[in-house]
Amino acid sequence: MKVKQHLQQPPPIRQPCEVAAKEVMPSIRASIAYVLVNEFKLSKYEAARLLGLTPAAVSNYVEGRRGEKYMAKILNDKAKAEKIREAAMIILAYSSDAKSSERFQNITCAICSSVNEVAQTYGCHYLTMKRPEQLHA
Repeated sequence: MKVKQHLQQPPPIRQPCEVAAKEVMPSIRASIAYVLVNEFKLSKYEAARLLGLTPAAVSNYVEGRRGEKYMAKILNDKAKAEKIREAAMIILAYSSDAKSSERFQNITCAICSSVNEVAQTYGCHYLTMKRPEQLHA
């Protein structure tokens, strides 16, 4: 009887950032790696160096063995794919200035909040905060 009660309990509420760290961010990294390798024609070694990853990790991302959960959803959506390309270009041209870092963070947060089902259901701090591009509108 105790086992049956345990099975009927609802799953625990997950935090949007917990889901992001485990499921969404790997898909964003995979999408960026895919763009760097397949569209910008970087080697997996060069993409790995720029992303701070191993070539094996980049290979796993590009070949869909890691980060695949939201990768198609990101790359098949025109607006999200454009943000991924912008993020890839920031990585290519990265100089440790605060503006590049902030722009990269804004891009990844926007993509993450748009595909993270938990963020959509329970809310995400990014969805309600004023982003730099909104301050000037």
